[in-house]
Amino acid sequence: MASMQLRYRINDEMFTWSSMALVMALLEGSVIGVLIKNGFDGQVETWLLNLSVALATGAPYFSNLLSVFWVKLSHGRSKAELVSNLAVICCLTAFGISFVKFDPQGLLILLLLYVSSRISWSGILTIRSTIWRSNYPRHIRGKVAARLATMASLLMSVTALLVGWLMDWHFKSFQWVYIGFALITLMGAYRYRFLSVRHQVKHIGREKSETRQPGISRMFAILNENKPFGKYMLAMFLLGSGNLMFMAPLIVYINEHTQLMKSSQIVITTVIPLGLIPLAVGWWARLLDGNHIFHFRSLHGWVFVASVMVFLAACVLQINYLFYVGAALYGFALSGGVIGWNLGHNDFVGNANPMEYMAVHVTLTGIRGLLMPLIGVGFYQWLQSIDGELSQYALLLPLSLTMIGASLFVWYNRQRLAGKLNS
Repeated sequence: MASMQLRYRINDEMFTWSSMALVMALLEGSVIGVLIKNGFDGQVETWLLNLSVALATGAPYFSNLLSVFWVKLSHGRSKAELVSNLAVICCLTAFGISFVKFDPQGLLILLLLYVSSRISWSGILTIRSTIWRSNYPRHIRGKVAARLATMASLLMSVTALLVGWLMDWHFKSFQWVYIGFALITLMGAYRYRFLSVRHQVKHIGREKSETRQPGISRMFAILNENKPFGKYMLAMFLLGSGNLMFMAPLIVYINEHTQLMKSSQIVITTVIPLGLIPLAVGWWARLLDGNHIFHFRSLHGWVFVASVMVFLAACVLQINYLFYVGAALYGFALSGGVIGWNLGHNDFVGNANPMEYMAVHVTLTGIRGLLMPLIGVGFYQWLQSIDGELSQYALLLPLSLTMIGASLFVWYNRQRLAGKLNS
């Protein structure tokens, strides 16, 4: 009976997140970045256009700054119903983007709609981790997440490819995809409110009886009280800073310094990375299910390093096929990131509230999502102002941060094995 209920829960998850993948592909930062760079070219000044690309690539991450708000909002409420409402908002914003005009006012409206969708998605990520912890035992949690990520990434990859192809064929025809997929996905978004969550009534009752409320001060307390988790967040911040910094200047560089078509730009920045996730996510899931997150990240971080290094080589050597190699490595790294990002904090929670730990993780991701794409594009613009040829070295900065973060994970994992992680 228990296994039957577990199967029903997984099937419900698969239905919702497979359908949501259609819309979330349209709301990927790299897809919106390519859309902005090509659709609004000539409508606003170049520096403002590049700044908008940075905001687009950073929005999926800086929207996470509201994670504490989502924790408070979900306190004592049905988590599945709230996630469903937020998913509906994502669908409606994608529907709205399809009607945006390509003028300065349209760019502002697009950015507002897009940021609203990513804020809603940040709430989904924060709250959904609690649902997964309740519904799936530790020894299968990674496999369930991998299965969901596999289906979602395949659908997102195909959808992004379709959008890129339509942009090359007739640029404004992509709008019909936004309209159609937004309407189709509404069904999956609404259905999630009926998901069965184990011990939901007990958890809601316990939350209502708690006198301590989640907030910013609680986040700092967690980092101070739980030293291993604080170290995990420090290493993640550095590794993630490099990862979030490189995409915006990469999109700008490819658009300004290569002859690659719009579909090729989306293939490099979105289709290949998402398409590679199903091929490797199972391996990463098995690695996480059998090991501590520090061991996992001490290996996984270096794949991110390799991907940024190859992208840098493609820019410096001006060899276009290296962009595709870098995209493949980035996809391999993302497949592990999907698992580690959603589940890694659980290794530090113990008997505490997992959503508070996820809120810390998500909020720090939001800080680097707000700052790093802007810094990356700013560094690119600065190099460009000195000498146009120097912009090819813009990825040196994110590469350095990524290498420092990966090195920290190796060091902390050695501390863990030596029993010195709490020092």
